[in-house]
Amino acid sequence: MFVREMGLSARFGLYVLACLTLMAADARYDALGKVRTGFNAVIHPAQQAIVWPFDFLGNASGFFTVHSELLHQRDQLLQERGLLRARLQEYQALQAENQRLHTLAGLPPEPGLRRVPAEIIRAEQDPFSRKVIVNRGSLHGVIAGRPVIDEAGLIGQVTQVFPASSEVTLLTDHNQSAPVQAKRNGMRILVSGMGSDSLLEVRYLDLHADLKPGDILVTSGLDGIYPPGLPVARVLAIELPRHNPFARATCQPLGGIGQHRHVVILMPEARS
Repeated sequence: MFVREMGLSARFGLYVLACLTLMAADARYDALGKVRTGFNAVIHPAQQAIVWPFDFLGNASGFFTVHSELLHQRDQLLQERGLLRARLQEYQALQAENQRLHTLAGLPPEPGLRRVPAEIIRAEQDPFSRKVIVNRGSLHGVIAGRPVIDEAGLIGQVTQVFPASSEVTLLTDHNQSAPVQAKRNGMRILVSGMGSDSLLEVRYLDLHADLKPGDILVTSGLDGIYPPGLPVARVLAIELPRHNPFARATCQPLGGIGQHRHVVILMPEARS
């Protein structure tokens, strides 16, 4: 086969014949199975060495892709959680507001008075006064001087009236006062604002006055403005005098002053 005198065509034909013979024998009798197995065992490490960099790059690319997707999903979940928390807070606020409205609607009627529901739409920015604006005015029959309450007690008085709104001076204003009496013994005193939504005071209290911490103060009705029996405050402490002959009592308002949006204006019933 390998003699020089044999032509190229003859050698090619012999090679083709040998290949066909081997292929037929392998297909028929699996004659080269062991040869292939041994050859694969020899070249397998080389194949693995060649394929490993591509597998590593593919796995690394997949890892970074999955990591990026997970980070994106995490950011989306965090945003959705924030939105759900905000909606939950809004729902809780609406639920609490709805409960207060039901409570206001269920207040027992005052003899000779009608209730005008109102909503606080603005608070005055003056730091030295405690005033708010409500969305009821002269067009709704509101007049100046009328008391304003919530479901817990007295919170203030209408001081100015406009066509579609009114100004309410809160009971905690420095210039606001209300005649009250102790529910326990009927003692009549005057409670005044201190400029803070959480405190009231009784000034010029007699040293021998029968007033104790925990006493509930209600309107006496003697001024002709506030109807009698409206809850006003709870006595917190009695301060003995140092340089004057009068004691002083600090009180906590019972009404939700500075806390709620919905209030009720007490108006006299229209006479037929």
